[in-house]
Amino acid sequence: MKERAVYKRILYFSIILAFFGAALFVVLTGDTYSREETKTHDGKPEDRLIIAHADIFGRLERPGVLFDHGLHVEASEKESCDTCHPGTDDGNLIFAFPFRLMDRNREHVMDGFHKKCIGCHNRMTEAKKKAGPVRCGECHAEEKHSLRTVYPRVDFDFTTHEKHVRSLQKRCILCHHSYNEELVYEEGTEQSCYYCHDAQEQRGPSLAEETKLTLAKGLSIRNVSHARCVNCHLDRAKEGAKAGPVACAQCHTGRYRTIEELSKVSRPDRDQPETHLIHSENGRMKGVQFDHAFHEKNTPHCRCCHHETLRACRECHGPKGSSKGAWISAAHAYHDIFSGYSCAGCHNARKADTQCAGCHHHLTGLDMQKKGQQREYCGVCHSGKREVPVQTGMRALSELTPEKVPEKVTVNVLEKEYEPAVFPHLRIIRKLAAISNESKMASYFHQDVRTLCRGCHHRSDAGAEAARNKPPYCRNCHSVTFDPKDMNRPRLLAVYHRQCMACHEKMKIRAVGCEDCHKAKKTGPDDIF
Repeated sequence: MKERAVYKRILYFSIILAFFGAALFVVLTGDTYSREETKTHDGKPEDRLIIAHADIFGRLERPGVLFDHGLHVEASEKESCDTCHPGTDDGNLIFAFPFRLMDRNREHVMDGFHKKCIGCHNRMTEAKKKAGPVRCGECHAEEKHSLRTVYPRVDFDFTTHEKHVRSLQKRCILCHHSYNEELVYEEGTEQSCYYCHDAQEQRGPSLAEETKLTLAKGLSIRNVSHARCVNCHLDRAKEGAKAGPVACAQCHTGRYRTIEELSKVSRPDRDQPETHLIHSENGRMKGVQFDHAFHEKNTPHCRCCHHETLRACRECHGPKGSSKGAWISAAHAYHDIFSGYSCAGCHNARKADTQCAGCHHHLTGLDMQKKGQQREYCGVCHSGKREVPVQTGMRALSELTPEKVPEKVTVNVLEKEYEPAVFPHLRIIRKLAAISNESKMASYFHQDVRTLCRGCHHRSDAGAEAARNKPPYCRNCHSVTFDPKDMNRPRLLAVYHRQCMACHEKMKIRAVGCEDCHKAKKTGPDDIF
């Protein structure tokens, strides 16, 4: 009896162990399979698409279909792309699927997919060839319900443009055209395709007719890029010439060239000036010497400034504005700090870089309307000089000696709880000056070393303080306690921490803890907060 009881216990233990083992196997293999699917198809499309069309079908009754475009290209290699993509009268393929539809409504699109896909799979089966699925659940699989395919945008940069110019032997007509009741090519008027075909970007009145037409005909930058580029690459491949890619992942790589890489590539020749003096007849300000060549090499494309056309800014933005430029005057077009196309707006965005944000994060941009025209600010650009200034770094950097600039500043406002904080004043100024001198833009605007002082001494008059060689103390404006006359003015403790710690955070400097600046007193409290 005792032996039978032992056998029973062993049997029960084995059954329980086998059950949990099987359950663990199912869980582990299931998780692994799911992760692989997600990693493969959701993170890296690899020529796969999710066919869902929520814009047409709304909430889907069945999961979207994971369509392997690369597999279909490989399977139909002996045939051709027009097995799925029909051609036009001029021999180009149309990369829309399903193509021939009476209307792009729910019923027509659904029937189009089903007839085209299932019909082809059935014919393959009848021909005794390897064929795809024909049942609903084989395509609309539940396990693919959460998958998404996201292709990175393609950024057509000047390196790719230069390759095409060489490869096509400067036959610009193959890509560029303009619209004048019909598509025409006019040499010397070549512009970016985005001006007319980027439906995501709102264009002004000068392109109203073109954008209205492209929108009505569905000629988005995506559709025309696929139609023009892929068809051209296919044609060149047929001719045996060196051709560009045709598979999705070969163009949608998610890799983008940096400004430094692009700075080594020549820009298209549109007879643009190397430098240009921007000025207005009878204007109240002197002209601005604009280094066009420098700005070309420091922007990814011409659209960064020329947002509508490659014409000069003054043709749309006159002194008083005009309907061609949406009534935006030249002064506003150059100084709008919220526009990425304006000088001030672009420079303002650059101030958010890690190296600049330490000082600039709390400095408000110049409000031209409020502050008026002040020589101190405006004269940096409005010099009226025709020659491009030679950048030599900060002129007064050699004057930063301990005799003129305090080497260290001791902040003892918290000395009851902590030891005084010793601020390495001169070392920090020299470091900021070195950072500034590495940037051509920063060194242009920081030619006077006292400009750097405004990073902390934001309310002082740099010229007056320098003359006295005595910058103001923070406590001159910020008291230890709240100012009952101005409750919005921060206390001294707050401004030290907000200014110092925010600068460290913006410039990704690790020292943001209390004892990185203050040594704790042995007799003080552990945590004053």
